[in-house]
Amino acid sequence: MNTDQILKLQAYLDNEVSSGEARRIANWLSRDAEALQLFQELKEIKAAMAENELTVSVPESRDFYWSKIQRGIESAPAARPTVAPWWFRIGLPFAAALATLAVLMSVTTFDLPSLRLRSAVYEIDGSGSDDGSITFHSQSEGMTVVWIPSGQY
Repeated sequence: MNTDQILKLQAYLDNEVSSGEARRIANWLSRDAEALQLFQELKEIKAAMAENELTVSVPESRDFYWSKIQRGIESAPAARPTVAPWWFRIGLPFAAALATLAVLMSVTTFDLPSLRLRSAVYEIDGSGSDDGSITFHSQSEGMTVVWIPSGQY
């Protein structure tokens, strides 16, 4: 049995199906022994749960119980929304902008010397050839790349 069939049996047991669907399920139960066995087990479980359900009673009447809750809510002090002072609302974005600027400046300052060193190692030659090709040579990587524009050959 698949999950859909099991759920249909449970819905039939709980009277949550239409009358047409109930007739189809009753016919199915009369033909399928496995479905009938599962239906009987579900029925027994439902009965066992109903017998052992704990009942809790409130000492007051329902209206009095809920009116106590309502009075407690109404008598509670109203919560005021907290509003930050004007200098905090203006100063916080300003401080965040300064911190962002400081981080960007430190990253940029830190990377500039290494970028200068890297650019000194590379050699790009675009002159000296009439065909428009460009030669790139890197001693540190030990490679040379020659770029030939498309349409030249």
